[in-house]
Amino acid sequence: MAPAAEEKAFLRSAVAAIPRIAEIVCAFPPEDRAGALETAERRFMETALKSGCTEVAARSRVSAVMGRLRRRVEEQRISEKKLRALLHRLTASD
Repeated sequence: MAPAAEEKAFLRSAVAAIPRIAEIVCAFPPEDRAGALETAERRFMETALKSGCTEVAARSRVSAVMGRLRRRVEEQRISEKKLRALLHRLTASD
């Protein structure tokens, strides 16, 4: 496989995995999420390199994927916070 094709295959797989990885990261307690994100980044890097990406390309691609993953985790965190607040308002006694 040509390097460009390997990079595209890695990116397709990594981007497809973002929703599930975000769910996993959000399942961790807030104080452990940074570590979970670091682990995800390390695994993405390992996978990119094993997929045939050069070191430079892998770092660039993983950086882009991690940006998306961090945004997704933050969006989920905000949604969960809003849902908890709504639940609290609905169940609070008058």
